Amino acid sequence: MEEQIDILNADGTPAGYSRGRTEVHAKGLWHRTVHIWAFDSKGRILFQLRSRVKENNPGLFDTSCAGHISAGDSSVNAAVRELREELGVHKSSRDLEYLFEAKHESVLNGGSYLDNEYYDVYKISLNDDEANSLVPQPGEVDSFTWMTREEFFAKHKLHPEKFVEHPKDYLWLMENA
Repeated sequence: MEEQIDILNADGTPAGYSRGRTEVHAKGLWHRTVHIWAFDSKGRILFQLRSRVKENNPGLFDTSCAGHISAGDSSVNAAVRELREELGVHKSSRDLEYLFEAKHESVLNGGSYLDNEYYDVYKISLNDDEANSLVPQPGEVDSFTWMTREEFFAKHKLHPEKFVEHPKDYLWLMENA
């Protein structure tokens, strides 16, 4: 069965119903997701290289981990689940630091994938053992890359096409990471 996602009104308030992920993106229905930025003990930022078989943004560098909030679930529970699934990291909700909410609209794949979302952004610190034993989720993540803030902004400036665009996240990284 396809993942069900709670639908929002354009102002971010709950619409009171859920739909399958395919319909959500075919119709551009507003929904909630999470972004998690992981940092190691040296202050480096973890970027995932999205799987080359992903429907949207294949083969691009993206947030450390991210995902949809399933119908009836909470933001923080979804973040903990995504850390486990995409990175192989087991953390509790107490380990996550909530940063901010953002709104994002994008049209992908020639207009066949409409992504209208409100997303909660979290920060997590990984100890050296966790940072050195990440397990990419097959079909979701091909690999991981650690970058200092300076390395990220230099690479992003030279090759923005190699990154999924998250302007609000990147502004936070510039000012706070």
